[in-house]
Amino acid sequence: MATSYADSAQAREWDRRFDEWGRSKASKVEDFHDYEAAAQELTQRQALMAAQELVDRKARAKRVAAAVVAYGEFWGLK
Repeated sequence: MATSYADSAQAREWDRRFDEWGRSKASKVEDFHDYEAAAQELTQRQALMAAQELVDRKARAKRVAAAVVAYGEFWGLK
């Protein structure tokens, strides 16, 4: 807690001195997080994961069905 207070106090002091020197504090684009792009990327990733999950479930169902058939043939249930 003391560190975060010291850091913020030091940052405020530096900002005050920087302003006194007459230098502008231009913010850089990379200093800000683009929430809309992150949300869109998350949505796309979730859609891809859902599509892959569907493919995996179909493949799993085929493997289970094949195993049940093989089990039935082995024990002569067919």
